[in-house]
Amino acid sequence: MKNIINNFRKFLAEGQLSDYNKDGTVTLYHYTKHPEDSLVLDPEYKKTYHSRREFETAQTPRVFFYAEPRQREIFFKRGIPLFTTQVDASRIYDFRNDPEGYIEKNRHPVYGLRKGEEWNTLLEDIRDSYDGIFYSTRNFDVIAWFKPIEVNKVSEEEQARLEGE
Repeated sequence: MKNIINNFRKFLAEGQLSDYNKDGTVTLYHYTKHPEDSLVLDPEYKKTYHSRREFETAQTPRVFFYAEPRQREIFFKRGIPLFTTQVDASRIYDFRNDPEGYIEKNRHPVYGLRKGEEWNTLLEDIRDSYDGIFYSTRNFDVIAWFKPIEVNKVSEEEQARLEGE
C-alpha cells in the first residue's frame, strides 16, 4: 500500500512542460535571500545555484528554477524570498520527453551517460539550441537555465498564495 501511495505522489509531481506553458510563456521560480527587488542570476557566477549532486552529474553552468513553487524543497521554508520571471516556452527544451533525441545522440555506446563526461556534452549540445531545459525529479519539476536571467521578487502575500499557504 505504501508503494502505491508513493508511486501516485511521484506521478502527481511529474508534470509535462506543456502543463506550465501559458500562452507561449513559462514562469520560473527561484528562492534566494537577496535583499533587492530584482537580481540577475548568472550561471557562470561561481556562487552555486545548484546542488552538489547536480554539479557532480554535469559541470555545465546553469541556474535552477522550480516550475511550481508548491513543489519546493523543504529547506525553502517561509521567509526565504521567492523570485520569478517569465520566459518564452520555445526556448526551453523538454528533456523529460527528449523529442530531438539528445540522450541517444550523446550516449556512450558502452557506458551510457557518465557523470562529468557525456552529461556535460549532452547539456552543452542542448545549450547550443536552447536557453533552458525542463525535467522532473522524484519530487518536483525543474527548469535549468543556461544564460544570465533577471528575476523579480514577489510580495510576501503573492509568495504565500503561490505556495498554497
